[in-house]
Amino acid sequence: MVSGDAGHWVLIRAGTLIDGEGNVAHHVEVLVHGEKIVHVGPAGSAPRVADEVTRIDASQDTLMPGLIDAHLHVTYSGHLGMQQLEWPRSLELAAVSAGANATKALRFGYTGGLDVGCRGKIGVATKAAIAEGTIEGPTLRVSGQIISPVGGPLDLWPSSMRLDPATRLAALVSGVEDARRVIREQAKDGVDNIKFQISGSTVQSKRRGRASFFSDEELRAAVGQAHDLGLSTAAHAEGPEAISAAIRAGVDTVQHASFIDDPTIELLSAHPDARLVFTLGVYDDIIHIGPSIGYPSESSQRVRDVWERMVAAVRLAYERGVPFAVGSDAGGAVHPHGRYAREIVLLVRVCGIPVERAVRAATSHAARAAWLGGAGVIGADHDADLVVVAGDLVRRVELLEDDANIRVVMKKGRIVRRISGSEIVTTTIA
Repeated sequence: MVSGDAGHWVLIRAGTLIDGEGNVAHHVEVLVHGEKIVHVGPAGSAPRVADEVTRIDASQDTLMPGLIDAHLHVTYSGHLGMQQLEWPRSLELAAVSAGANATKALRFGYTGGLDVGCRGKIGVATKAAIAEGTIEGPTLRVSGQIISPVGGPLDLWPSSMRLDPATRLAALVSGVEDARRVIREQAKDGVDNIKFQISGSTVQSKRRGRASFFSDEELRAAVGQAHDLGLSTAAHAEGPEAISAAIRAGVDTVQHASFIDDPTIELLSAHPDARLVFTLGVYDDIIHIGPSIGYPSESSQRVRDVWERMVAAVRLAYERGVPFAVGSDAGGAVHPHGRYAREIVLLVRVCGIPVERAVRAATSHAARAAWLGGAGVIGADHDADLVVVAGDLVRRVELLEDDANIRVVMKKGRIVRRISGSEIVTTTIA
Protein backbone atom coordinates (compact mmCIF):
# COMPACT_ATOMS: atom_id res chain seq x y z
CA MET A 1 0.00 0.00 0.00
CA VAL A 2 1.29 3.43 -0.96
CA SER A 3 0.82 6.46 1.26
CA GLY A 4 0.67 9.87 -0.40
CA ASP A 5 2.84 12.59 1.06
CA ALA A 6 1.61 15.42 -1.15
CA GLY A 7 -0.97 15.94 -3.86
CA HIS A 8 -4.03 13.91 -4.70
CA TRP A 9 -4.53 10.47 -6.22
CA VAL A 10 -6.55 9.66 -9.35
CA LEU A 11 -7.10 6.17 -10.73
CA ILE A 12 -8.36 5.84 -14.31
CA ARG A 13 -9.59 2.53 -15.68
CA ALA A 14 -9.52 2.66 -19.50
CA GLY A 15 -11.01 0.29 -22.03
CA THR A 16 -8.49 1.47 -24.66
CA LEU A 17 -5.23 3.32 -24.09
CA ILE A 18 -3.21 5.12 -26.78
CA ASP A 19 0.09 5.91 -25.08
CA GLY A 20 1.41 8.69 -27.36
CA GLU A 21 4.38 6.64 -28.52
CA GLY A 22 2.51 4.70 -31.20
CA ASN A 23 1.15 1.89 -29.03
CA VAL A 24 -2.36 0.69 -28.13
CA ALA A 25 -3.38 -1.35 -25.09
CA HIS A 26 -6.70 -2.52 -23.69
CA HIS A 27 -8.08 -2.79 -20.14
CA VAL A 28 -5.48 -0.58 -18.53
CA GLU A 29 -5.17 1.30 -15.24
CA VAL A 30 -3.37 4.61 -14.88
CA LEU A 31 -2.58 6.00 -11.43
CA VAL A 32 -1.86 9.70 -11.00
CA HIS A 33 -0.37 11.39 -7.96
CA GLY A 34 -0.31 15.17 -7.94
CA GLU A 35 0.93 16.38 -11.34
CA LYS A 36 2.56 13.12 -12.41
CA ILE A 37 1.63 9.65 -13.64
CA VAL A 38 3.04 7.07 -11.23
CA HIS A 39 1.76 3.78 -12.66
CA VAL A 40 0.51 2.34 -15.96
CA GLY A 41 -0.43 -1.33 -16.19
CA PRO A 42 -3.12 -3.95 -16.77
CA ALA A 43 -6.45 -3.76 -14.98
CA GLY A 44 -6.01 -4.57 -11.30
CA SER A 45 -2.27 -3.84 -11.25
CA ALA A 46 -2.29 -0.36 -9.70
CA PRO A 47 -0.91 -0.27 -6.15
CA ARG A 48 -3.37 0.41 -3.39
CA VAL A 49 -3.06 3.79 -1.74
CA ALA A 50 -3.93 4.74 1.81
CA ASP A 51 -5.39 8.11 0.93
CA GLU A 52 -8.47 9.43 -0.79
CA VAL A 53 -8.63 8.35 -4.43
CA THR A 54 -10.65 9.84 -7.26
CA ARG A 55 -11.71 7.08 -9.66
CA ILE A 56 -12.60 7.67 -13.30
CA ASP A 57 -14.39 4.88 -15.13
CA ALA A 58 -13.30 5.02 -18.77
CA SER A 59 -13.84 1.30 -19.35
CA GLN A 60 -15.91 2.00 -22.49
CA ASP A 61 -13.69 4.84 -23.65
CA THR A 62 -10.24 5.75 -24.89
CA LEU A 63 -7.56 7.28 -22.69
CA MET A 64 -4.81 9.23 -24.43
CA PRO A 65 -2.23 11.89 -23.59
CA GLY A 66 -3.32 15.48 -23.70
CA LEU A 67 -3.00 16.70 -27.28
CA ILE A 68 -0.45 19.34 -28.30
CA ASP A 69 -0.96 21.81 -31.15
CA ALA A 70 2.48 22.50 -32.61
CA HIS A 71 1.19 25.31 -34.86
CA LEU A 72 -1.17 27.44 -32.81
CA HIS A 73 -2.15 31.09 -33.24
CA VAL A 74 -4.21 32.26 -30.28
CA THR A 75 -4.87 35.68 -31.84
CA TYR A 76 -6.24 34.39 -35.15
CA SER A 77 -10.00 34.89 -35.23
CA GLY A 78 -12.14 34.94 -38.33
CA HIS A 79 -9.85 36.52 -40.91
CA LEU A 80 -10.63 35.98 -44.57
CA GLY A 81 -7.46 36.79 -46.47
CA MET A 82 -3.99 37.70 -45.30
CA GLN A 83 -4.50 41.46 -44.72
CA GLN A 84 -7.32 40.80 -42.26
CA LEU A 85 -4.73 39.27 -39.95
CA GLU A 86 -3.74 42.87 -39.10
CA TRP A 87 -6.80 45.01 -39.88
CA PRO A 88 -9.63 45.94 -39.21
CA ARG A 89 -9.82 43.99 -35.92
CA SER A 90 -8.37 46.03 -33.07
CA LEU A 91 -5.49 44.76 -30.97
CA GLU A 92 -7.79 44.81 -27.95
CA LEU A 93 -10.37 42.59 -29.65
CA ALA A 94 -7.61 40.22 -30.73
CA ALA A 95 -6.51 39.96 -27.09
CA VAL A 96 -10.01 39.08 -25.87
CA SER A 97 -10.34 36.52 -28.66
CA ALA A 98 -7.00 34.97 -27.69
CA GLY A 99 -8.28 34.10 -24.24
CA ALA A 100 -11.42 32.51 -25.64
CA ASN A 101 -9.40 30.58 -28.21
CA ALA A 102 -7.03 29.20 -25.58
CA THR A 103 -9.96 28.02 -23.49
CA LYS A 104 -11.54 26.38 -26.52
CA ALA A 105 -8.34 24.47 -27.29
CA LEU A 106 -8.34 23.01 -23.78
CA ARG A 107 -11.98 22.02 -24.15
CA PHE A 108 -11.04 19.97 -27.22
CA GLY A 109 -8.39 18.07 -25.26
CA TYR A 110 -5.37 20.19 -26.16
CA THR A 111 -3.37 20.56 -22.96
CA GLY A 112 -0.29 22.02 -24.66
CA GLY A 113 0.61 24.20 -27.59
CA LEU A 114 3.31 26.12 -29.43
CA ASP A 115 2.01 29.51 -30.48
CA VAL A 116 3.92 30.48 -33.62
CA GLY A 117 3.08 34.14 -34.00
CA CYS A 118 0.66 36.72 -32.67
CA ARG A 119 -0.24 40.36 -32.92
CA GLY A 120 1.62 42.60 -30.53
CA LYS A 121 2.54 40.85 -27.29
CA ILE A 122 -0.74 38.98 -26.87
CA GLY A 123 0.86 35.52 -26.80
CA VAL A 124 2.92 36.36 -23.72
CA ALA A 125 -0.12 37.93 -22.05
CA THR A 126 -2.28 34.89 -22.80
CA LYS A 127 0.29 32.54 -21.31
CA ALA A 128 0.50 34.72 -18.20
CA ALA A 129 -3.30 34.84 -17.84
CA ILE A 130 -3.43 31.04 -17.97
CA ALA A 131 -0.61 30.70 -15.44
CA GLU A 132 -2.29 33.03 -12.93
CA GLY A 133 -5.69 31.36 -13.36
CA THR A 134 -7.48 34.29 -15.00
CA ILE A 135 -8.43 32.01 -17.89
CA GLU A 136 -8.21 28.28 -18.53
CA GLY A 137 -6.00 27.12 -21.36
CA PRO A 138 -3.21 24.79 -22.43
CA THR A 139 0.36 24.90 -21.26
CA LEU A 140 1.79 27.25 -23.86
CA ARG A 141 5.15 28.18 -25.26
CA VAL A 142 4.63 31.41 -27.12
CA SER A 143 6.09 33.59 -29.84
CA GLY A 144 5.83 37.30 -30.37
CA GLN A 145 5.30 38.97 -33.71
CA ILE A 146 6.48 36.92 -36.68
CA ILE A 147 9.82 38.18 -37.94
CA SER A 148 9.63 38.83 -41.66
CA PRO A 149 11.84 40.88 -43.99
CA VAL A 150 10.73 44.19 -45.41
CA GLY A 151 9.13 43.36 -48.74
CA GLY A 152 8.56 39.77 -47.60
CA PRO A 153 5.39 37.67 -47.45
CA LEU A 154 4.01 39.42 -44.34
CA ASP A 155 4.71 42.94 -45.57
CA LEU A 156 1.08 43.11 -46.64
CA TRP A 157 0.45 46.82 -47.21
CA PRO A 158 1.62 49.43 -49.73
CA SER A 159 4.62 51.49 -48.63
CA SER A 160 2.39 54.57 -48.53
CA MET A 161 0.30 52.99 -45.75
CA ARG A 162 1.53 52.86 -42.16
CA LEU A 163 0.02 50.64 -39.47
CA ASP A 164 1.11 51.01 -35.87
CA PRO A 165 4.00 48.51 -35.64
CA ALA A 166 3.00 47.51 -32.12
CA THR A 167 -0.37 46.19 -33.35
CA ARG A 168 0.90 44.13 -36.28
CA LEU A 169 1.29 40.39 -36.73
CA ALA A 170 4.69 40.89 -38.35
CA ALA A 171 7.85 42.56 -37.12
CA LEU A 172 9.48 43.74 -40.33
CA VAL A 173 13.28 43.74 -40.37
CA SER A 174 16.11 44.64 -42.72
CA GLY A 175 19.44 42.89 -42.25
CA VAL A 176 21.21 40.95 -39.54
CA GLU A 177 21.44 43.63 -36.86
CA ASP A 178 17.81 44.63 -37.21
CA ALA A 179 16.73 41.01 -36.80
CA ARG A 180 18.96 40.58 -33.76
CA ARG A 181 17.52 43.72 -32.19
CA VAL A 182 13.94 42.47 -32.58
CA ILE A 183 14.85 39.05 -31.17
CA ARG A 184 16.44 40.66 -28.11
CA GLU A 185 13.35 42.80 -27.59
CA GLN A 186 11.03 39.80 -27.86
CA ALA A 187 13.19 37.86 -25.41
CA LYS A 188 12.98 40.79 -22.97
CA ASP A 189 9.18 40.73 -23.33
CA GLY A 190 9.04 37.06 -22.31
CA VAL A 191 8.61 34.99 -25.47
CA ASP A 192 9.70 31.34 -25.55
CA ASN A 193 10.01 30.95 -29.31
CA ILE A 194 11.05 33.07 -32.28
CA LYS A 195 9.06 32.64 -35.48
CA PHE A 196 10.49 33.54 -38.90
CA GLN A 197 8.47 33.90 -42.10
CA ILE A 198 11.13 32.85 -44.58
CA SER A 199 8.89 31.92 -47.51
CA GLY A 200 5.47 32.74 -48.89
CA SER A 201 2.30 30.75 -48.35
CA THR A 202 0.68 28.42 -50.83
CA VAL A 203 -2.34 30.73 -50.94
CA GLN A 204 -0.21 33.68 -52.07
CA SER A 205 0.79 34.36 -55.66
CA LYS A 206 4.26 33.14 -56.57
CA ARG A 207 7.17 35.48 -57.21
CA ARG A 208 10.32 35.12 -59.22
CA GLY A 209 13.69 34.62 -57.58
CA ARG A 210 14.88 32.96 -54.38
CA ALA A 211 12.27 31.06 -52.35
CA SER A 212 13.67 32.16 -49.00
CA PHE A 213 13.24 35.87 -48.32
CA PHE A 214 16.12 35.82 -45.82
CA SER A 215 19.70 35.36 -46.94
CA ASP A 216 21.53 32.37 -45.45
CA GLU A 217 23.69 34.78 -43.43
CA GLU A 218 20.66 36.59 -42.02
CA LEU A 219 18.87 33.40 -41.07
CA ARG A 220 21.91 31.76 -39.43
CA ALA A 221 22.63 34.91 -37.42
CA ALA A 222 19.00 35.28 -36.30
CA VAL A 223 18.63 31.64 -35.28
CA GLY A 224 21.96 31.80 -33.46
CA GLN A 225 20.83 34.90 -31.55
CA ALA A 226 17.61 33.17 -30.47
CA HIS A 227 19.47 30.06 -29.33
CA ASP A 228 22.00 32.18 -27.42
CA LEU A 229 19.06 33.59 -25.49
CA GLY A 230 17.67 30.11 -24.74
CA LEU A 231 14.75 30.41 -27.13
CA SER A 232 13.47 27.87 -29.63
CA THR A 233 12.92 28.83 -33.26
CA ALA A 234 10.31 28.10 -35.89
CA ALA A 235 10.19 28.93 -39.58
CA HIS A 236 7.35 29.09 -42.06
CA ALA A 237 8.88 27.15 -44.97
CA GLU A 238 6.85 25.23 -47.55
CA GLY A 239 9.06 24.30 -50.52
CA PRO A 240 12.34 22.33 -50.62
CA GLU A 241 14.57 25.40 -51.03
CA ALA A 242 13.10 27.25 -48.06
CA ILE A 243 12.93 24.08 -45.93
CA SER A 244 16.59 23.39 -46.67
CA ALA A 245 17.55 26.94 -45.75
CA ALA A 246 15.74 26.59 -42.42
CA ILE A 247 17.36 23.26 -41.63
CA ARG A 248 20.86 24.47 -42.49
CA ALA A 249 20.34 27.54 -40.28
CA GLY A 250 19.48 25.33 -37.30
CA VAL A 251 15.78 26.11 -37.01
CA ASP A 252 14.04 23.86 -34.47
CA THR A 253 10.67 23.44 -36.19
CA VAL A 254 9.97 23.73 -39.90
CA GLN A 255 6.34 24.77 -40.05
CA HIS A 256 4.13 23.46 -42.89
CA ALA A 257 6.97 21.72 -44.83
CA SER A 258 4.29 21.22 -47.47
CA PHE A 259 6.48 20.05 -50.33
CA ILE A 260 9.39 18.33 -48.64
CA ASP A 261 11.18 15.87 -50.93
CA ASP A 262 13.79 13.11 -50.72
CA PRO A 263 16.90 15.33 -50.91
CA THR A 264 15.50 17.60 -48.21
CA ILE A 265 14.75 14.62 -45.98
CA GLU A 266 18.35 13.49 -46.47
CA LEU A 267 19.47 16.92 -45.25
CA LEU A 268 17.11 16.60 -42.30
CA SER A 269 18.77 13.34 -41.27
CA ALA A 270 21.98 15.31 -40.63
CA HIS A 271 20.08 17.66 -38.29
CA PRO A 272 18.22 15.26 -35.95
CA ASP A 273 17.02 17.98 -33.57
CA ALA A 274 14.95 19.69 -36.27
CA ARG A 275 11.27 18.78 -36.46
CA LEU A 276 8.74 19.02 -39.26
CA VAL A 277 5.25 20.29 -38.41
CA PHE A 278 2.62 19.48 -41.04
CA THR A 279 -0.63 21.46 -41.30
CA LEU A 280 -2.89 19.67 -43.78
CA GLY A 281 -6.14 20.66 -42.06
CA VAL A 282 -6.17 24.33 -43.03
CA TYR A 283 -5.52 23.49 -46.68
CA ASP A 284 -8.20 20.79 -46.69
CA ASP A 285 -10.71 23.32 -45.39
CA ILE A 286 -9.63 25.93 -47.94
CA ILE A 287 -10.55 23.44 -50.65
CA HIS A 288 -13.78 22.11 -49.19
CA ILE A 289 -15.15 24.99 -47.09
CA GLY A 290 -13.53 28.00 -48.74
CA PRO A 291 -15.89 28.29 -51.73
CA SER A 292 -18.97 28.39 -49.50
CA ILE A 293 -17.76 31.30 -47.33
CA GLY A 294 -16.28 33.57 -49.97
CA TYR A 295 -12.64 32.58 -49.60
CA PRO A 296 -10.68 34.00 -52.57
CA SER A 297 -11.19 31.58 -55.45
CA GLU A 298 -7.69 32.05 -56.83
CA SER A 299 -6.21 31.09 -53.46
CA SER A 300 -8.45 28.02 -53.19
CA GLN A 301 -7.38 26.95 -56.67
CA ARG A 302 -3.70 27.28 -55.78
CA VAL A 303 -4.22 24.87 -52.91
CA ARG A 304 -6.34 22.49 -54.98
CA ASP A 305 -3.61 22.33 -57.61
CA VAL A 306 -0.97 21.11 -55.13
CA TRP A 307 -3.07 19.14 -52.62
CA GLU A 308 -1.84 15.73 -53.79
CA ARG A 309 1.76 16.91 -53.45
CA MET A 310 1.06 17.99 -49.86
CA VAL A 311 -0.39 14.59 -49.00
CA ALA A 312 2.53 12.86 -50.73
CA ALA A 313 5.00 14.89 -48.63
CA VAL A 314 3.43 13.63 -45.38
CA ARG A 315 3.40 10.06 -46.64
CA LEU A 316 7.04 10.36 -47.68
CA ALA A 317 8.09 11.61 -44.25
CA TYR A 318 6.16 8.80 -42.56
CA GLU A 319 7.55 6.10 -44.84
CA ARG A 320 11.09 7.38 -44.33
CA GLY A 321 10.65 7.23 -40.55
CA VAL A 322 10.97 10.98 -40.02
CA PRO A 323 9.48 11.99 -36.65
CA PHE A 324 7.01 14.77 -37.41
CA ALA A 325 4.39 16.73 -35.53
CA VAL A 326 1.15 18.32 -36.64
CA GLY A 327 -0.39 21.69 -35.93
CA SER A 328 -3.73 23.25 -36.74
CA ASP A 329 -2.93 26.78 -37.96
CA ALA A 330 -6.53 27.36 -36.90
CA GLY A 331 -8.32 30.66 -36.48
CA GLY A 332 -9.31 31.89 -39.90
CA ALA A 333 -12.88 31.96 -41.14
CA VAL A 334 -12.14 28.96 -43.34
CA HIS A 335 -10.47 26.91 -40.57
CA PRO A 336 -11.69 28.23 -37.21
CA HIS A 337 -10.57 27.37 -33.73
CA GLY A 338 -12.12 24.04 -32.80
CA ARG A 339 -10.88 22.34 -35.99
CA TYR A 340 -7.63 21.29 -34.29
CA ALA A 341 -8.08 17.53 -34.53
CA ARG A 342 -8.71 17.67 -38.28
CA GLU A 343 -4.95 17.15 -38.59
CA ILE A 344 -5.12 13.74 -36.93
CA VAL A 345 -8.15 12.67 -38.94
CA LEU A 346 -6.45 13.54 -42.24
CA LEU A 347 -3.31 11.62 -41.28
CA VAL A 348 -5.51 8.55 -40.89
CA ARG A 349 -8.15 8.94 -43.60
CA VAL A 350 -6.08 10.61 -46.35
CA CYS A 351 -2.48 9.62 -45.61
CA GLY A 352 -3.24 6.07 -44.48
CA ILE A 353 -1.39 6.31 -41.15
CA PRO A 354 -2.67 4.12 -38.27
CA VAL A 355 -4.58 5.99 -35.58
CA GLU A 356 -2.02 5.38 -32.84
CA ARG A 357 0.80 6.73 -35.06
CA ALA A 358 -1.31 9.71 -36.09
CA VAL A 359 -1.96 10.49 -32.43
CA ARG A 360 1.78 10.31 -31.81
CA ALA A 361 2.21 13.29 -34.16
CA ALA A 362 -0.05 15.34 -31.87
CA THR A 363 1.38 14.06 -28.58
CA SER A 364 4.97 12.84 -28.04
CA HIS A 365 6.31 14.17 -31.35
CA ALA A 366 4.50 17.45 -30.85
CA ALA A 367 5.87 17.72 -27.31
CA ARG A 368 9.39 17.35 -28.67
CA ALA A 369 8.73 19.94 -31.37
CA ALA A 370 7.24 22.40 -28.87
CA TRP A 371 9.93 21.84 -26.22
CA LEU A 372 7.30 20.66 -23.73
CA GLY A 373 9.32 18.19 -21.73
CA GLY A 374 7.40 15.59 -19.75
CA ALA A 375 4.26 15.90 -21.88
CA GLY A 376 2.79 13.78 -24.66
CA VAL A 377 3.24 10.27 -23.23
CA ILE A 378 1.25 8.10 -20.84
CA GLY A 379 4.01 6.58 -18.75
CA ALA A 380 5.40 6.68 -15.23
CA ASP A 381 7.02 10.00 -14.28
CA HIS A 382 5.38 11.84 -17.19
CA ASP A 383 3.06 14.80 -16.74
CA ALA A 384 -0.52 13.89 -15.92
CA ASP A 385 -1.94 15.55 -19.03
CA LEU A 386 -4.69 13.12 -20.01
CA VAL A 387 -7.84 13.02 -22.11
CA VAL A 388 -10.75 10.58 -22.00
CA VAL A 389 -12.57 10.29 -25.33
CA ALA A 390 -15.99 8.63 -25.50
CA GLY A 391 -15.84 5.37 -27.47
CA ASP A 392 -13.07 3.56 -29.32
CA LEU A 393 -10.83 6.08 -31.04
CA VAL A 394 -8.91 3.38 -32.87
CA ARG A 395 -12.07 2.48 -34.77
CA ARG A 396 -13.39 5.99 -35.23
CA VAL A 397 -10.77 8.73 -35.12
CA GLU A 398 -13.38 11.35 -36.05
CA LEU A 399 -14.58 11.28 -32.43
CA LEU A 400 -11.85 13.83 -31.70
CA GLU A 401 -13.48 16.46 -33.90
CA ASP A 402 -16.52 16.93 -31.64
CA ASP A 403 -15.86 18.33 -28.18
CA ALA A 404 -18.99 16.56 -26.94
CA ASN A 405 -16.90 13.37 -27.10
CA ILE A 406 -14.14 14.80 -24.89
CA ARG A 407 -15.40 13.43 -21.59
CA VAL A 408 -12.55 14.36 -19.29
CA VAL A 409 -9.51 16.61 -19.66
CA MET A 410 -6.78 16.50 -17.04
CA LYS A 411 -3.98 19.06 -17.06
CA LYS A 412 -1.05 18.48 -14.70
CA GLY A 413 -3.20 16.17 -12.60
CA ARG A 414 -6.12 18.58 -12.29
CA ILE A 415 -9.45 17.77 -13.92
CA VAL A 416 -10.23 20.89 -15.97
CA ARG A 417 -13.10 19.52 -18.03
CA ARG A 418 -15.76 16.94 -17.27
CA ILE A 419 -18.88 16.57 -19.35
CA SER A 420 -22.19 15.63 -17.80
CA GLY A 421 -22.55 11.91 -17.24
CA SER A 422 -18.83 11.19 -16.79
CA GLU A 423 -18.53 8.82 -13.85
CA ILE A 424 -16.02 10.24 -11.36
CA VAL A 425 -16.14 8.81 -7.84
CA THR A 426 -14.00 9.79 -4.84
CA THR A 427 -13.36 7.03 -2.29
CA THR A 428 -11.10 6.41 0.67
CA ILE A 429 -9.37 3.05 1.07
CA ALA A 430 -8.50 2.05 4.59
